[in-house]
Amino acid sequence: MKFSLSIAVILLVLTGAANQVLGQASEADRQDFAAIKARADKGDAEAQLGVAARYASGNGVKRNPAKAADYTRKAAEQGLPRAQCLLGLLYANGDGVKPDKAEAARWLHRAAIQGLAEAQFDMGMCYAKGDGVGENAVEAVGWYRKAAAQGQPDAICELGSCYLEGNGVPTDIPEGIKWTRKAAEQGFAAAQNTLGLCYSKGKGVPKDYVEAYKWFNLAVAKGGELADDARVNLAMAERSLTPEQVAEGQRLAREFRPVKATGVGEALVQPGKVNSAPASSTGPATPGDGAAATASTTGFVNVTAGDDACEISVDGAFVGNTPARVKLAEGSHVVEVKKAGFKDYRRQIKISAGSELTLRAVLEKQ
Repeated sequence: MKFSLSIAVILLVLTGAANQVLGQASEADRQDFAAIKARADKGDAEAQLGVAARYASGNGVKRNPAKAADYTRKAAEQGLPRAQCLLGLLYANGDGVKPDKAEAARWLHRAAIQGLAEAQFDMGMCYAKGDGVGENAVEAVGWYRKAAAQGQPDAICELGSCYLEGNGVPTDIPEGIKWTRKAAEQGFAAAQNTLGLCYSKGKGVPKDYVEAYKWFNLAVAKGGELADDARVNLAMAERSLTPEQVAEGQRLAREFRPVKATGVGEALVQPGKVNSAPASSTGPATPGDGAAATASTTGFVNVTAGDDACEISVDGAFVGNTPARVKLAEGSHVVEVKKAGFKDYRRQIKISAGSELTLRAVLEKQ
């Protein structure tokens, strides 16, 4: 598994206690710790996680990884998803507990099924690498999808890579580009580097060294473990450019502004056309052509299947994965549900204003 932050920092960020420099303690910190610990010892799960954060960082108390793990467990056993995820990470890293990949996967799974995006991504990584569970690329993709649907950039990037490389899903370069671009536009360095490679090779996009230079430049600026690779790729792209083109690539990089991460949400689909813009957390996306599809001219279809790894297309365009509630414009539509190794499920439906249909796809093995 890959984790970019230390356990102490993760605890602080998730508990909102990262306003102090790690390791520094004042009298106010110590009093704050005593107050939180009193609540924690009475069974307050959020306070237990707060105590764990302070023992992990040494804020207001002497640093003690074992006690941090103990209080994290207390909160996790009460069902707090963040605590369950963190306890899984503690077992994965052997921080305050004996390393145990199976135990790590067990706690991560508990958090993941409660909908915590970070844990869903981590479960995908567990299945991809066989850490604590049997290696299963299809299961990995399923968990990446769940996290990606909540806008988790690591998961979006991994999902794109799965499509580009055919890991757990049939190779689908356009679909891989779509997900990789989504993560890159959110400012995720690994996706920016991958998208740059696609442009430099003409993989799924027209070959464009200026565009490649832009994405490599952005990845380098992010720093981190991928910066060296991105720097090499940037130099290679530069060798194919004129000074004027290099200047253009630099300008594009300077003007880049990352988009806010959003979940997939409900997709608004019009006859023969699927809106590619993601929905915000407050409601469905509006059509890309600006048409006003209101509640009086739309309805919904709830699509389910035997598992969550099936792809849904409406009128030939991908709209998400099962289970999903898809918003459709009034009229007739063709819904398809697909999964590798199974026959495609296809059904024509008719949406009337304000209607809500349920479609359960039963797929047969090929």
